[in-house]
Amino acid sequence: MAKRESRCWPGYEPVKGKKPHEQGSCKPKAGSKLTASQKEFRGQRGKQLAAWQKEHPGSPTKAAQHLHKPGTKTKTAAKKAPSKKSGETRKSSASR
Repeated sequence: MAKRESRCWPGYEPVKGKKPHEQGSCKPKAGSKLTASQKEFRGQRGKQLAAWQKEHPGSPTKAAQHLHKPGTKTKTAAKKAPSKKSGETRKSSASR
């Protein structure tokens, strides 16, 4: 696996005077320093959060942390447990 250049997430930069992995050791990059893909991602995320807040008025933004990355497909159908065949039944100790 290739080593990452920065300890911060994409779109963030290290803060001078802070130790690596310390609270507040990374801050969002200024808009002028972002790559085109990072600008596009921020725009999509902003739209996603705005839509979420419209559906959940009065809720704090941190409640939206479950949202997936914008543009990814999510599985809406839950996986079903395999059903038993109609002929298979489990005998209880009382019927033996």
